[in-house]
Amino acid sequence: MGERLALVTGTTGYIAARLVPALLAEGWPVRATGRRARPADLAEEVEYQPVDLAGDDPAALAELCAGVTHVFHLAGASSSKSNQEEMERSNIRGTAQLLGAATKGALERFVHMSSTSIYGEERQLPLPVREDVEPSASRGYGKAKWGAEQEVWARAREGVPVVVLRPVTVYGPGATKLLASAILDAAIERAAGLPRLAVGAEPNEQRLVHIDDLVAACLHLAESAAAVGRAFNVVDGIYPSSHQVAEVLAGCFGMEVEVGGEGLDEDRRRKVHQHLVDNGMEPAILFTPDRFRLMAKTNRNNRLSTEALESTGFRLARTDFAAAVADNVEWYQAKRWLPANF
Repeated sequence: MGERLALVTGTTGYIAARLVPALLAEGWPVRATGRRARPADLAEEVEYQPVDLAGDDPAALAELCAGVTHVFHLAGASSSKSNQEEMERSNIRGTAQLLGAATKGALERFVHMSSTSIYGEERQLPLPVREDVEPSASRGYGKAKWGAEQEVWARAREGVPVVVLRPVTVYGPGATKLLASAILDAAIERAAGLPRLAVGAEPNEQRLVHIDDLVAACLHLAESAAAVGRAFNVVDGIYPSSHQVAEVLAGCFGMEVEVGGEGLDEDRRRKVHQHLVDNGMEPAILFTPDRFRLMAKTNRNNRLSTEALESTGFRLARTDFAAAVADNVEWYQAKRWLPANF
């Protein structure tokens, strides 16, 4: 293998924070970028160039991509922090301009982080959903991510060696929303003295993937010859119900599950949360007004095919959901993102 250089975009994001150390551990020279100043926790050996990928500075983009052989494009605005215009600017325009700059050099692989949200929830697709189905994004974020993919596929038709990953909800150490928020909800109710964790009567199937497996998939697909020009769903294939997730969370905090209960209302939850913060808990995990918001969502296109990913020889490792969540809770407690004792 010749001299290689990895460019990671979206450096301040959750996935990049785990991918960069993994690349370094594999011996990759890494250049990173984001719109803000250099992150304080970024390893010293990583070169950092702050660039707005969707901005109007082609010289900055050219300098950013100079000598780059592999791009890991993780940057993109999400619906939790941006409006539709911002999401389209960051995801679509940013991707298009990065591709334009990166393809002027000796690019060997462009790994693009998309999302299964492109499939949508309103129109029933054939199950399990394969990557070659016609997407039908029904929410703003999914539409923005599908627009970004169109820029990638246009370059693929010109011969650019692209790979697209479509992950589901990502959880694990360092995550601050979605399943992390559900874990925080359980901790709040345990801290309030509740012996039982209430969960809605109607079970909803969840789809998840551990951050370690998503990072491993990125590294694998970046060098797999069989991956070029293809998209890959990244999901653990377990699909626990909301009741099963509640059982796991309850077990982590010494509680029992109450199916059909309501739990604490928002006002009481906020007061308990503030009490925990006042007593030393870091408010790193997103507090959501809606209790167990992630677990209330339904999706008729929930089941996804993983045949494409498996055909490259990749196998997921973090498939014991209960053990992975327990490890995750211990990580949060060690970081004081959750109270250590109740």
